[in-house]
Amino acid sequence: MRRPPPRPLVLLAVMIALLAGCGEAAKPAAAPPPATTEFGGTDLAWVELMIPMDEQLIPVLDLVRDKAQDQNLVKLAGELHGVYDQELPKLRALSDQAGLPKDNPHKGHKMPGLVDADRLAALRQNDGAAFERQAVDCLREHLDQLANLAGSEIANGTSPAVKALARQVADTRGGASARLPKA
Repeated sequence: MRRPPPRPLVLLAVMIALLAGCGEAAKPAAAPPPATTEFGGTDLAWVELMIPMDEQLIPVLDLVRDKAQDQNLVKLAGELHGVYDQELPKLRALSDQAGLPKDNPHKGHKMPGLVDADRLAALRQNDGAAFERQAVDCLREHLDQLANLAGSEIANGTSPAVKALARQVADTRGGASARLPKA
């Protein structure tokens, strides 16, 4: 009775046969894209969360500019809108560079500082002092949460580009929160 060859030798023989059969007719497989080590888990999570956080506040800022009577609040909303308009393309570029998916994994979530559809609808229904109180509460929660998230990214992130953007967020959001009217 003949003994089968040892398993590693069988695998080696199969690989040699496959390679020999490929010859010149087969095209070499395209090299995979180089893996980027610039982005750590905290960087990826921060970018992925910041995009919907910013996107979902813009309608609130528009409502404040349209409905608020407090001109300091209107001015602040306009300034923040400009900050978000400049920041979102940077966040999307980092997301693309990191290879993150385009869809929003936080859609429909109820999270501190993330303006959901219910909260936006409630803001749209109110006017006057009631609207301003709700808007200020919404803005304060959002701005404070972004400052906290930015602090976490600064402390734990690994990407210099993401950390630099987080420092800008910490500075602008903390300063903006301090300018909100007191309740």
